[in-house]
Amino acid sequence: MHSHVDLERFRRDLRKAGVEEMVGTLLKTFMEDCPGRFAALEQAVQQANAKAIESAAHAYKSGAGTIRATLLADALAAIEAAAHAGRLESTGVSLEEIRTEHLAVLRELELLL
Repeated sequence: MHSHVDLERFRRDLRKAGVEEMVGTLLKTFMEDCPGRFAALEQAVQQANAKAIESAAHAYKSGAGTIRATLLADALAAIEAAAHAGRLESTGVSLEEIRTEHLAVLRELELLL
């Protein structure tokens, strides 16, 4: 099984910053925030609102990147770029990929915590 969150890298990054004890808190905060972030993205896609898609994807991408959920962050970067370029026809497909990865990340974090 491949990992959806590079927990070791995240832990290493926090250790370097001297705040390794924040791992659990940061992961819990991400888990609490991401359903709302995904819902905002989903709504923006349904409304075909490029600016809202770009904004929602960017906000969610930051959190995903922080905890090293790289596949999720990469998918969010792709939908953000598509919205920025006005290529909304691909955002529905992207949203399904993001939904799949979003759920996988949440499942993995639930097992870790």
